[in-house]
Order: sequence, then structure tokens, then C-alpha cells
Amino acid sequence: MPGKILGIDINTDSVAAVQAEGGLRGYNITDWSCVMIEEAGGMEEALRVLSEQMELRADTCISAIAGEQASYRNLQMPFRDTKKIRQTIAFNIETMVPFPIQSLLVDFTIVNQSDQSEILAASVRRTYISEYLTLLQGHGIDPDVLDIRGVPTGLWLLNQPGIPDDGLLLEMGRKQTVVLLYLNKRISLIRVLPFADDFSSGALPNAPTDNHHETQVAEHIEPHFRTFCANVHHTLHGFECHNNRTIRPEMIFITGSGSRYPDTERFLEEFLDIPVERINVARDTRVRMDEDVAQLWEPAVMDGALALALRDTKKGMGFNFRTEEFEIMKRTFRLRKEIQRVAVFLIVILALAIAYFGVDYYLLKKQYRMLDKQITGIYRQTFPDEKRIVDPVQQMKVKIAELKSSAFSLPGMRGDQRVIDLLRDISLKIPRSLDVTVSTMVVDPEAVKIKGDTDTFNTVDIVKRRLEPSEYFSEVTISSANLDRSGKRVQFEIKLQRKK
Repeated sequence: MPGKILGIDINTDSVAAVQAEGGLRGYNITDWSCVMIEEAGGMEEALRVLSEQMELRADTCISAIAGEQASYRNLQMPFRDTKKIRQTIAFNIETMVPFPIQSLLVDFTIVNQSDQSEILAASVRRTYISEYLTLLQGHGIDPDVLDIRGVPTGLWLLNQPGIPDDGLLLEMGRKQTVVLLYLNKRISLIRVLPFADDFSSGALPNAPTDNHHETQVAEHIEPHFRTFCANVHHTLHGFECHNNRTIRPEMIFITGSGSRYPDTERFLEEFLDIPVERINVARDTRVRMDEDVAQLWEPAVMDGALALALRDTKKGMGFNFRTEEFEIMKRTFRLRKEIQRVAVFLIVILALAIAYFGVDYYLLKKQYRMLDKQITGIYRQTFPDEKRIVDPVQQMKVKIAELKSSAFSLPGMRGDQRVIDLLRDISLKIPRSLDVTVSTMVVDPEAVKIKGDTDTFNTVDIVKRRLEPSEYFSEVTISSANLDRSGKRVQFEIKLQRKK
């Protein structure tokens, strides 16, 4: 996704935001911040502090609603077409929700498809979406996409190589946790479970502490992990019964501020009997960040916001509740920015075009003037007596036509015969290989007389035979052929009788 992208993750504990620049080579993290809600004095204050700490304007903004605000249903639909599912899904869940269906926004994701479709539907009250957007927009944040917390992180996880086909993602907060079950690498179940909600948030270390303190925290938090894991067991068992299938996740992936409690991995592995692995979205090969940003980066706190920034905005990828009356309109800021970019581009192109055609016109005009001078010079050399020159090309055409009609014709000749045509015909019929020198040629209306000398009498006969087929002459005769005084050359005279 090109341009500036803002991922903003809001949960019961904190407000976190990541600013990234997307390009062909991936994503460059340019800024990030996290504000604890309790420390700031509430959600409003936390957003205000966040807007002071970093730039929240972006080309694309992606956020998520709290998972507990949505109601989830696993449904079987009798067709595969996504458009048909979207048109009928509200009627399918109408009897399953405690609110009038008109008061809800409904979206879904595909779990499995064969002859029919297995989907995971999520419904949210319209009043909540309206209030949530009003809260964000009051601080200059207007998200293009509203997903559900935990889902973008799950989508990112499912695209990573080497993960098992079935697993659990726990996005753990200090008071509640988003539990996401995926089967065959498709999100199949979303639940929000309480976690240590009566445990002091001060137990979570923000800085390194000694082993004794961590041991004390671990002892106090262990009962909360035991209760939480029991709830996970019950949730999975209920899903098994509902779908009449055995569910056995191969791996548990954890993130979130709650995952920083001491011995989190040990407790989860012990009580759930499943291997646990901590994720770090920033390790994505597409992600780059400057050294000063990387040194302060906290994966457990920032994974959700970064997953939002990396989320594909195409339909069908997760959920999006910016629909119907809440559908995003193009921002004036973005439109103005695009118009400015296009305007600058067009101005540059226009300037280059003007410069190109200006130079081209100048060169053509200069070349035209040079050619015009050359033509005028040739005309003056050819017709030195001509005084007035207006259009040398046209005047030269007229002169050539006059020469053709008068200078090369003789009185008494046929209109279609010119002297130059007779000379050309004679020249073409006498080969250059013959040793013939013409000394005199007389052209009159009746005949053409040629006098000259050659090397042998045989050459004279050859000249006669070559001229006889001419279309201009009816008869060719040798009037005389004699040796000259030296005895080495033959002087001859040939008469060519012209056709009438």
C-alpha cells in the first residue's frame, strides 16, 4: 500500500499508533507512540496526548473497534457467492441477536467453502460506531477501515511462513484478552475473555526489576492465569460441541501488554498444555525502521498498531465497519494533495512541451530561411537577367516549362517531337564502348545529318544498324565512309531520314 499509513490501536489499557510509509520495497516505520489511558486520565486525554506526541495525518488510516463490542456467530450459508451472502446475512442472524437488526452493522469473513459457505459473522451496534468515530474525528483521526481488535494481528500471523494449520492467538491486555482461534489457516472463532481484571496494573513491570520482585508478581498472577485458561478450555469445548468436531490447536501465539507478566509462557503452557510462542510483527521482512525507532520499540505493546498499518484494505480481508452511512468519503486533504501532485506534473509536462516545440520551431524556421536563400541563389545563377524575384520555386517551374516548349523545338517539327528527344535517342543507341567521335550534327525538319570519325569501317556499319530501329527515323543511310589522310581513322557521314 503506497503513501503514509496510520495504524491506531485502542484498547482498554492504552492507545498506540504507528506511522508507516508504504512503497514497492515494503514499509518504513517513521514514528510511533503509546499512551496509557489510566495514566493520561481517560480516553479523551490519551488521544489528545497522542496527537501531541506524533503526526496523525496520513493517506490511509486503519483502526479497530473493541472486540467485546461485537457479537459473533458461526453460520452455514447455502451458497458460495459473496454478494449473496452479504445480501442475506442480516436475515440469518436476526433471531440470534438481542437488538433489532436495523440497529446493527453486520460483516463477515469466510471460514470454509465447499458446496456451501461456513462464515464467521460479526455484528456491532450502529450507535457505538457513530460514537466511536465521533471520538476519533474529534482528534483529527478519520479511519478508512474499522476492523476488530486482534483480527489484523491474526491475519498477519496467518501470512507468516512455518506456522501450523491450527492455532490460537492471544492478544492479551491487562484486564481482558482477545482469543482468536484459526483452523486450516482461517479465522474461525473470536472471543474476548476477562483477564486479571481485579489485579493491580502496577504489577506489570515497565522496567527491569529484580528476580525476587518478579517471583512475587508471578505468584500473585498465577491464579488469574489459571482462571483465564479454564475459560479458554470452556470456550474451545463449546465450539467443539457446536460444530461437532475436535479442536486441538498446535501452537499458542501471544502478544499484548498483558503478555509481559512474569512467567506468562510457563503458565499458559502448563494450564493449556500447548506450546507457546511470542510474536513480533516488526520482524516482518517487509518492515524497516531507523535505529533510533528500533531501540525504543516495544513489540508486545505495538504489535496491534503495526498489524493495522500492514493490513490489506481490500474487501474480504478481515472486517470493516465503515459501511453504509459510515462509509468513508474521500478526504479533502487527500484530494487536494492529489490535485496538487497532478497539477505540478502537468505544469512540468507543459513547460517541457513548450520548450521542445519552441526550440523545434526556431530550428525549423532557421532551416527554412537557409533553404530559401539557397534556392534564391540558384535561381539568380540560372537566370541572371531576371530582376524581380518573388517566389523563386514557382518562377523556376515557369522558366523550365518555357524552355521545354520553345528552346528545344524547331519550326516544321511535330508538336510531340523535340530536338532534345532526338539527341537523347541517338545518344542511347550508340554504345559508349564504340570509338566514335561526332564532329558535326545538323537537324532540320526532314533529316538529321551526322559527321564524324571512327576506328574502322565496321564501326560505321554498327552505328547504322543501332540507329535503324529508332521510332524517330524512317531510314538510315551511310552517305560516305573514307580513310583520312593519316590512314588510321575513318571519316563518315550518316543521314537519318525523319518520320513524318
